[in-house]
Amino acid sequence: MSSPFAFAPGSSWLHRRSPVAKIAWLTASVGFAFAAYNPVPLAVVAGAGLLLAVVSGAGRPAVRTMAVLGPLAASIIVLQVLTPAACAGGCRVAAQIGPFTVANDGLTRGVALVLRVLAMETWAVAVLVTTHPSDLFAGLRRLRVPYTAAFMASLTVQLVPVLQRELQIVIVALRARGLPATGVAAVVPALRPAFVAAFERVQGMTISMEARGFGMGRQRTSWRTVGLDRTDWVLALMGGALLVAGVAAGLTWWGLDALPVIAWPAPVALSLTGLATAAFGWLLLRGLVLTARG
Repeated sequence: MSSPFAFAPGSSWLHRRSPVAKIAWLTASVGFAFAAYNPVPLAVVAGAGLLLAVVSGAGRPAVRTMAVLGPLAASIIVLQVLTPAACAGGCRVAAQIGPFTVANDGLTRGVALVLRVLAMETWAVAVLVTTHPSDLFAGLRRLRVPYTAAFMASLTVQLVPVLQRELQIVIVALRARGLPATGVAAVVPALRPAFVAAFERVQGMTISMEARGFGMGRQRTSWRTVGLDRTDWVLALMGGALLVAGVAAGLTWWGLDALPVIAWPAPVALSLTGLATAAFGWLLLRGLVLTARG
């Protein structure tokens, strides 16, 4: 079981680009996603990130991450539809299901929030899958990020696949002992030993870092450096310009106050709400079942 954020060696165009340029574009997408609420530009940014992931060989990790975030997206839509804070009593009804009302305002805001997450997630997967963690650290240092913050970011990216691999090892051990080890029911009993192993790993790493003088206030050196050719410089400058323009546009034209209310057709509104409710209900039911078994 591979992590959707694990580095995948390759020779694509994005693999060959400098991490500095990729960090600039990722920062631009994240900044725009935080500033904007309009579903149309957010969908464009998310689609561009997904297309970039596909052409760079990170399409499958991007799709897996979207599947993992599916219950979160469903919960966002359900909560926005049931408690539409966007309309404050003046909701425009899209459909009626018995005593429940599907409001255009709440559904639009829920879709916008989901697209904000997707706009960040697709670009993050494309960048992380095509960038070695050591190159990510070197790129952050090239941008004058403090080495402690750069090390934490690089270490986090490396620990995600490691922890997932240890969790898979524990699940296989449970299956070998004849215990239930399939689906979601296998994850809960496997979390405790996986977290214990993670804390032991962190403790050993802390001792190793202290032995190497990590945290001393001297100039740090590194044997791994990243270069910037003309194309990388252009891409990095474009990413910085897009960050400024995207945040300004999001706050000026596409902010929360200017959120357009989409007039959803009744069949579309009912379908989206039904799918989100089914996914969210399944998640709650699985949680109750696991709690009762525990």
